[in-house]
Amino acid sequence: MKAQRILAVLLAAAGCATSPYQRAGNGDDIAAAVARSRAPESGHRSLAFLVLGGAGGPRLAEYDLSSSRLLWTQPADVTTRVAAGASVLVHGTKAAPPAAPNGEIVGRDLGTGAVLWRHPIASSEELFGYALDGDAVYLVERLHAPGQKPAGRLIALDGRTGARRWDRELPSARVAAPAVRGGVVAVPVESQYVLLYDGATGGPLGQVLSTEEAATFVRALPEGLFYGSHGIFLMARDTARGSRRSPDYLSAHLPAFVRPTYDYDFYRPEQTEYSAIDRNRVLWRVTVEGGRPQFRDGLAIVHDYRFFFAFDAASGALRWAYSSPTDAVASADTGQAILYATVDGGLVGLDPRTGARIYQASLFGAGSTESVRGATFDAEGFTPSAGMVSAAQPPDLTATLTSIIADPDQRFPALKLFAVEELGRQPGRAVTTKLLELLGDEKTAPLARQKAGEMLIARRDAGALDLYRTTLRTHADYCDKRPAPPVEVLARALGALGPLARSVAPDLAANLTLPETPPAAAAEIARALVAMGAADSTATLRDFLTMYRSDPVFDRDPAALIAASEALLRLGGTADRELLLFLAEEPHTVAGLRKHLARALSETAARPASAPPSPTRP
Repeated sequence: MKAQRILAVLLAAAGCATSPYQRAGNGDDIAAAVARSRAPESGHRSLAFLVLGGAGGPRLAEYDLSSSRLLWTQPADVTTRVAAGASVLVHGTKAAPPAAPNGEIVGRDLGTGAVLWRHPIASSEELFGYALDGDAVYLVERLHAPGQKPAGRLIALDGRTGARRWDRELPSARVAAPAVRGGVVAVPVESQYVLLYDGATGGPLGQVLSTEEAATFVRALPEGLFYGSHGIFLMARDTARGSRRSPDYLSAHLPAFVRPTYDYDFYRPEQTEYSAIDRNRVLWRVTVEGGRPQFRDGLAIVHDYRFFFAFDAASGALRWAYSSPTDAVASADTGQAILYATVDGGLVGLDPRTGARIYQASLFGAGSTESVRGATFDAEGFTPSAGMVSAAQPPDLTATLTSIIADPDQRFPALKLFAVEELGRQPGRAVTTKLLELLGDEKTAPLARQKAGEMLIARRDAGALDLYRTTLRTHADYCDKRPAPPVEVLARALGALGPLARSVAPDLAANLTLPETPPAAAAEIARALVAMGAADSTATLRDFLTMYRSDPVFDRDPAALIAASEALLRLGGTADRELLLFLAEEPHTVAGLRKHLARALSETAARPASAPPSPTRP
């Protein structure tokens, strides 16, 4: 037995010796590779590459944000995201078979857009993505050679000529798109490893082993190399074996409507195309102090189609919200601005700290039928100059949330619920007014109306009693097409205020006997009157009970009658008790109410009456 164990250990050791991942998680390797990964020099560029469609056909355009002018436009059927280098840019495009049955990569001169070279993708090749470093282009492909197992490959091309510099077989066919920073190329493999290579020679430099989270992306930023999926690891010695317990790991606290991923899934080639994923994503940047990353300004910014939100990364609190009139087809955090392009040709920049609009331009004139399908920004550190917009005022949070809720677009039900909830958290009478409007508007979606009611109750806004009173007095009118007020929710909101809302009790009680008041609302009114201590409402409670105590509507569910009887028992006097005794004995009273009253009267009769106060001695 002992010999068998020794043999098993030797076999395992032999297997490890031949494993392509035998140095995975080695902190010294990763630290050395990161140290040689030079931060790119700031080129002070302010470019946007726009994929256009419309009457002019498919085109690619380069736009200078600083001068707000179009630099060039070239015919191009762009199929993958544009990536820019020092003097070239590349993108995918379709090509007619048999030359390139899987399309081709096109290299263009950055200054003119002219085609410099074409790299065909053969039928045996599948492109996963590419990245540029200076004027070097790095491709990751999967090969499907006949009679052989699929294999992954990393290829380096000259960006000016398209000539192959080197290529390297990867240890697995399960590969993902690369990232490159200052001479170090990073390639995710097997959703668990990130392999680092020398950009000049293709020589191996190190292997990250992510132990607690799939590594579905790598990203190169001036602050460093990052990887992760549901969180962000700064590549460093401490994250050579990626653990969420590492101080170099970040994950923002985000609301439920946000898709909590921090980049595209680099294992899915289809996500290299401009698509809806560009319109629904988390934008983030970090600062690194003492080798430890933190979200810049403590914020994680969410782009959700037409809307942008900044959240406190630690608490999830909403800091600002911005609403665009049309869909933003792509966005980027350039360090000093949140830049986005809209489908109708708008180019906008937001202050990431406040949400103020600090840049605005338009690619098309009024009435144009042209459109923007996608955009890539090459504008690291771009800061719009003064005067590019008339006033850089932060958006009013209450007004923005209100506009989101009122938006007729039906694509965002979860987002609208979030907006209602956040609106309810804002202070001020204007918010209470808006919540009341939402409750009374028949166009409000049912779930949004329910959430508005919950927030109204939770507010306990004693300073808005006049608003409650006015709403309660606005009764239904069929001729004027005016619906009944949301009495059930109002009753719960006033009941939550207790005695503070006693002045509104008569207006609330008046709704008890109205024919448009549903039984569920009547029950809430009775409970609220008790919570408010509204003893002057006993006459209305008596009217309600005597009016409906034998109504067959309450045969199945007498909850409203029971609630009213309980209220009368607690708020009324001897005469009211006698009425309840009569209802309990009268055979025409709804059976459920009679049964309840018999028990309630018996229980209260057994309690000793409170002694009257002793007279004060002189």
